[in-house]
Parts: sequence; structure tokens; C-alpha cells
Amino acid sequence: MDQQNSKSMIIIGAGIAGLSMGVYAQMNGYKTKIFEMHTRSGGLMTAWKRKGFTIEGCIHWLTGSSKDYHYYQYWEEIGLIQGKEFVNPEIFTRVEGPNGEVVNLYSKVDQLEKHLLEVGPADAKPIKEMCKAIRGFTKWNPSIDSGGIKSVIPLVSVMPVLMKYGKMSMQEFGKKFQTPILRWVFSDLWFPEMSSVGLLMTLAMLNNNGAGYPIGGSIPMADSVEQKFTDLGGDIHFGKPVEKIIVEDQRAVGIKLTDGSEYRADVIISAADGYATIFKMLDGKFKDEKVTELYEKTPAFPSLVFMGIGVKREFNDLPKMTSGLTTFLKQPFTVAGEEINRLETCIFNYDPTLAPAGKTAMTVMFPSDYQYWKDLSNDPEHYEAEKQEAALHVIRGLSERFPGLEADVEMIDVATPVTFERYTGNWKGSFEGWLPTPTAMMKPIKKTLPGLENFYMVGQWVQAGGGLPSGAMTAREVMKTICKTDQVKFKTVAE
Repeated sequence: MDQQNSKSMIIIGAGIAGLSMGVYAQMNGYKTKIFEMHTRSGGLMTAWKRKGFTIEGCIHWLTGSSKDYHYYQYWEEIGLIQGKEFVNPEIFTRVEGPNGEVVNLYSKVDQLEKHLLEVGPADAKPIKEMCKAIRGFTKWNPSIDSGGIKSVIPLVSVMPVLMKYGKMSMQEFGKKFQTPILRWVFSDLWFPEMSSVGLLMTLAMLNNNGAGYPIGGSIPMADSVEQKFTDLGGDIHFGKPVEKIIVEDQRAVGIKLTDGSEYRADVIISAADGYATIFKMLDGKFKDEKVTELYEKTPAFPSLVFMGIGVKREFNDLPKMTSGLTTFLKQPFTVAGEEINRLETCIFNYDPTLAPAGKTAMTVMFPSDYQYWKDLSNDPEHYEAEKQEAALHVIRGLSERFPGLEADVEMIDVATPVTFERYTGNWKGSFEGWLPTPTAMMKPIKKTLPGLENFYMVGQWVQAGGGLPSGAMTAREVMKTICKTDQVKFKTVAE
């Protein structure tokens, strides 16, 4: 048996990062086992069924869904995109303001510019500057292979705008606008601390039909990558939470499960939660000041209350919206001690597979305090009561916008930050790892830990921004590093 086929690998976690790592490892001849705490693969790339409806818990759009983008190569390599049908909604997101204002962030930049100038004519300068930047990004198609002139050339034309908006938070970006509703949209609709460049790049991809929604949502994609992994000979174990990473002589050599069983391999990869990996599975023994600072000072995406709602209504009068509809409430309500004054609702009127004929699946989510729900979960009766009260508030809030909706609701399911933690192990129930702030985007995160050999981390805790790309990108990068270390030629197809 040659060198490349003699090494074994254990991967902790079967989310998109773990599955991607497994696929790349198998394609490069490493004998791979994945251990997953949950009963199915996907991690945060998930959905679940209730009363005939599918609650889509992840995907709104897929970065690089068009073959015109190099990102598409990631999805082809791991087997995620083949055979999938994509739709490209006309509107990215809509905001209906408290005073009757309506702001549509159209997917096509020309339509977006015209509309924003009508909403805020006094803001012609920042609107035109923003749309010019978006048009610039429509011509940018970054290479997925770092290094060399091939990866540098695409940056030349966009570098000035990339640096300008990359250093500018959404809050700073929003201050450029005088029109109150535009100032609010660009300052507060997303997380104020985030870099504004992410929005501009997303709008550019939407303009190019490169950030479409896959019909069927998350589960068919997770199943496709899992299928490719197992077809390549990979081995996956469900319902197997990892308790410890076994270390001998400063080398990761295996894992110990919560049931006490142990497994060993030449290389150990954690595609699991970053905090749990470093401070629990490794007992905090392999960290330096940078690692400590990362988890003490870097802002993460907040935890959420996430609701799936199934209604006997089709919403044919509403345009299709990739990222949903934001409405302000006439009667704000309180959940987990925090006032909720608006609802962000995804109405999946463009995916008939998520609901029975004549009906529609919807989701509503809002940030909510992890510790509140964690403490409350110790009292199951009150925990469930709080969830049901939150659901009633949301339905009443939606009925302000959609009269009679209360009578049409056939299903509602509430997930809290504790739910996210229970099913994925994510630190404090965070749904996407580190926020892509200007500072976080400028500081690459190491995929190894100081003083520990034969060990790597992949996924959203080693790349700010979260989402599916972080899983595939970091897995590919780590596999290339391992191949280089082992003097094995990196491959992206099985031989």
C-alpha cells in the first residue's frame, strides 16, 4: 500500500465542514471516519419536518450557485450542487417601515439604484457610490486557489473598494444616509458591527444570479455530500458524541466518546464547535494569548429564537424575497427579557417542496439571550410555557401584516438557543460562528493549535463570516496542507 493510502483520519462533526473534509480526505486516499453527535449529518445546514411542513433552518442563498463563479467548484468537488434546481428571487430583502415606507433591496443593481433614489432622493451620492461599488464587485470572480498570480489578478480592479468598505462597519455605512428609513436599513437591519463589504458582495452575486436558493433547501444538499463521502469509502458514525481528544507526546492520536470507547488515527480533525474543541475536548491545554483573546473578545453571531410556521395560505401577492420581509410591530412584545419591535420573516413562496399544495412554510427569527434560555431550561414546564408565549406573540405580530393569519396557522415549532446547542454543540447557541467585523476579516485564524501536532480545525470557528462557504473552504485548505506535509499530490477527484 502506498503512502497516501496508508494514513487514517478521524473527523469530529458531520456538518458541512466535516463532510467536506471527509470528501477531500477520501479523494486523496486517506481512510476516514466521521463521528457525529446528532442522528443525521448537516449540522447547522439543517431542516426538520412538522405536520407535513418542512422548516428550513439554514439556507437562504448559496454563494457561487452559478457556474460562472469559481466558488461553484467547491460545491462540485464535494458533491453538493449536482442535480439541484436554483431560483433567483427578484428581491433580496424588503423592509416595511413604521411609517409606511417600503425599501426593496432588488437583486438587479440597476433596479436597486432606481428604487433607492426614489425612496431617498437626498441620498443620491451614497446611493450612487454604493451601486458603483456593487457593479465593481459584479466583475470580481475570486479564485478558490490561494497563491500565485492567478489569485492576485482578480483583486486588482476591486482592491480600492474592497479596502474601503471592508474597513467600514454597517453602522458607519448607514450614517452616510440622511433618509431615516435608509439610514436604519443600512445601519441596523443586519448586525451593526459587521463589515459592509459583505452586503455589497452579496448584492453583486445576486445581480449575477450567483447566489440562488436551492429548491428543497438544506437537507438534499447535506444528503448529497454525505452520499459522496460514503460512495468514496468514508465511514460515518451517528449518535456518537466526542468527549475528549486523546493526546500523547503533544500529538493528537485519537478520540474518546462519551460512552467510553476510543478510536485512533494518524490525523485528527475537529469540525465541531471551536470552544468545545479547545476548552473541553482538549481541556484548554493547547492555547496561547491569541486563542484566548479570540474567545474572550471576538464577537460571535448571537443566539436565536427560531420559529417554523406552516400556514394555509399561498402569498401569491408577495414577490419572492431571498432574505425575507422585515415588518415593524404596532405592539412590540418581550421575549427573554428583551423587547421585540420588528419581525424578520422568510416566506418560502418560491419553494413548493416545503409545504403541502396551497400552503406555505415560513420562518421567523430574532436574537435572544442564551443564558436566559439556558437557565430556564432547568425548569422544563416554564421553558415550554415561555416558548409557547413567544409563539403567540409572533403569530399576533404577523397578523398585523397579514390579517386573518392566526386562523390559517396549522403548525408552529419553536427552537431556542438551547435547541441549537443541544443539536449542534454550538457555543452559546451561536448560529454562524464569528461575526465578519472589519477587525475579524483582517485577522486570519489559525487552523492548528500551538504545541499540538497531527491536529487541525475546520469550519466557521476558524474563518469569520460563517455560512456554508467557510466549511468547504477551510476543509479544502486544510487538506491541501496535509497533502503537502505528507508529500502527496492534492486531488479534487477520486482516482
